[in-house]
Amino acid sequence: MIAVLLLAWNLAQLWRDTNSHAATAHGVKAFQKQKYSDAAASFAMANKIAPTPQRAFNLGTAQIAAGNREQGSSTLARAMENPGLRADALFNRGNSALAANAFDYAIHDYVEALKLHPKDPGAKRNLEIALAKKRAMQRQSSGSRNNQQGSSPRQQPQNPQQPTRDQKQRSDQENVDALLRSVQQQEQEELLRMHKAKPERLHVGW
Repeated sequence: MIAVLLLAWNLAQLWRDTNSHAATAHGVKAFQKQKYSDAAASFAMANKIAPTPQRAFNLGTAQIAAGNREQGSSTLARAMENPGLRADALFNRGNSALAANAFDYAIHDYVEALKLHPKDPGAKRNLEIALAKKRAMQRQSSGSRNNQQGSSPRQQPQNPQQPTRDQKQRSDQENVDALLRSVQQQEQEELLRMHKAKPERLHVGW
């Protein structure tokens, strides 16, 4: 009786392993072909059959790549239980937040990723981008409020040799714009880093 139960358990385990690995392999191929919805479906099947932090990472990354940012971010949170995946999961979740203009969340995730891997160039660059975009948004919001309030009826004479507040704001904005232009290509590459690099790092096999 015990032997029969052990055989049944071993067969069930073999079925789970075989099907979960097959689903993962299919997901990786779909991911490499940029068929992210198909990849997410395959990774979801693999994670359902035999849940692991690695499979949660694969699924969350594919969900984000397919445009399901909130769902993907939630899935990646489960992958963070694995210390070896935490930094990459934070990076990918930060990218998702950055793409959605949720700058505070992006900044938090990049900072946490850098605590784990201080020399990660992608996390450093994207943190700079998130900070710059947040400052630009704050300046734009501040400028809109000032325009709505109008000019004060009494103004102090301006020293022609000193830049006005508007000139300083324009100069700051130009600096931010220059930074964003200079990293635009790198930003796109880093936002899509999960699309290119992660399939090579997915654990496929027995």
